[in-house]
Amino acid sequence: MVGPGFSADAMSRELLARLERRRADLAGDAGATGVEIQAGLAEARARYEDEALPAAYFDALARELAAGLGERWRRVAAPYAALEGRGFGLWRGGDLVARLAYLFGGLLLGGICVELPFIPIWEKWFPFALAVGGFFLPDAQIRWQRRRYARQLGEIVRDFAALQPRLEAAVKIGDLLAEADVAPGGATGGLPPLGGAK
Repeated sequence: MVGPGFSADAMSRELLARLERRRADLAGDAGATGVEIQAGLAEARARYEDEALPAAYFDALARELAAGLGERWRRVAAPYAALEGRGFGLWRGGDLVARLAYLFGGLLLGGICVELPFIPIWEKWFPFALAVGGFFLPDAQIRWQRRRYARQLGEIVRDFAALQPRLEAAVKIGDLLAEADVAPGGATGGLPPLGGAK
């Protein structure tokens, strides 16, 4: 019914990207988040009106997004922004000293695992694998937190995309006929009036 640029999926992605650009400023401020969403919807509405599509659809879409997107985003963005501000809770911020400590800790743990008879690991390379893994542990922690946050944002998009059939149902056949009957220059086109002027 609508172009892919105005689907609930596309619009929620667009607005989330807009919010993400200012996450540090907006995540803790419900009012500023609402203003940013309204600004994004106003820009999208202008593009939508240029396409001469039924206004009822965008009105329904804007109501849904304005009512729920900001709160849902803030619920996941605020904790993530706080975690990011604390350096993802990494010991010593994951600096070289921390990485070397993880490396030697992995080497020690791996050596113990190889030497203890009740642990069925006999490969001599195992301690070195743990040591390398320990060195890159801070990077893995950061990647895990970022992927987790991306999944949470994806869930928001999926929830709004699921509203698409209901949003399209807001458009009545009369709205479509009215749009089709008005030519770009304002003149009516298409079929002659019913009852046929002779």
